[in-house]
Amino acid sequence: MHIVHYYPKKLPVKEYGGIERAIVWLIKGLKEFGHTVTFIGPEGSAIPHCVNICGPFDGIDIPSPQMLKKLLPRDADIVHFHSDDKFDGNYGIPAIVTVYGCRDNIHGLGRNYCFISDAQRQYWGYFQKPFIHIGLDPGEYIYREDKDDYFLFLSRVDWKVKGVDWAVKVAEKTGVRLIIAGNVHRRSFVSSYFRGYLKKKLSDKITYIGPVGGELKAMLLAKARALIFPTQWCEAFGIVTIEALTSGTPVITTHNGAMPEIIENGKHGFLCKDVDEMAEAVKKVDSIKPQDCLKRIDEKFNYKKMAEEYAKLYQSVLKSGNRLI
Repeated sequence: MHIVHYYPKKLPVKEYGGIERAIVWLIKGLKEFGHTVTFIGPEGSAIPHCVNICGPFDGIDIPSPQMLKKLLPRDADIVHFHSDDKFDGNYGIPAIVTVYGCRDNIHGLGRNYCFISDAQRQYWGYFQKPFIHIGLDPGEYIYREDKDDYFLFLSRVDWKVKGVDWAVKVAEKTGVRLIIAGNVHRRSFVSSYFRGYLKKKLSDKITYIGPVGGELKAMLLAKARALIFPTQWCEAFGIVTIEALTSGTPVITTHNGAMPEIIENGKHGFLCKDVDEMAEAVKKVDSIKPQDCLKRIDEKFNYKKMAEEYAKLYQSVLKSGNRLI
């Protein structure tokens, strides 16, 4: 097949960008399975493993058929949009959309939509639509069984639903060392109450090191005794959790969203209902085997498995005349 992917941001990214990395991993996997892949996106995009066609698409979630049709290769079989937006247009070939967020419960999604977890599709109310879990490339991470004496929070620090306040409370309750790493996307965060809260909590045991990427991020994940991921909402997936597992690092998280689909309680980490349960999990974290964490990635969350599942979905759409059940 010749698959065209569209995304409205320049790819690949260097630091922050879970969705962006997932798209690149998918393209890599499809190429390794022998498919032809084209990426259409903003100027400056340069994804390996495929042809890149760049245009004035920055911020345009789903372009109109008039914008896109003239750029689609003549032998393309299907176009794959990566967006939380609706599309309703004729692109001349079958099209699907992967939905990544849980921000709003959008109604009226007809045609071909795919989700990234069972929890996410249930949140949106589309119980019959397909979902395909994100898979990563373990070669981009460091697997390590020998851990340092710290726990890690790695997520958007200015987004309260990610639960950094719970991570801080767990560290205070247990006396462990906590490293907080993550991006700040809102300028108002610097002077907000939440920023004030965090600054007051920093100490020699609780440190905030800012955004991380590349080798530093990989090493932080690999050396941590556990990732504390206290998500407070319907987490559509949570890519950092599988990044931790591929590093041999267990995950202490909640029951929210896709977490029970990723973490088997007591084997790859712990699913907790509150701060007290997370504090108890900290005491038991050494019972989790790094080998089991990595095995979880090999079995369920490898980029090749993701690519294989998407290839089946594309074939289903093509055979069914551009319709999903």
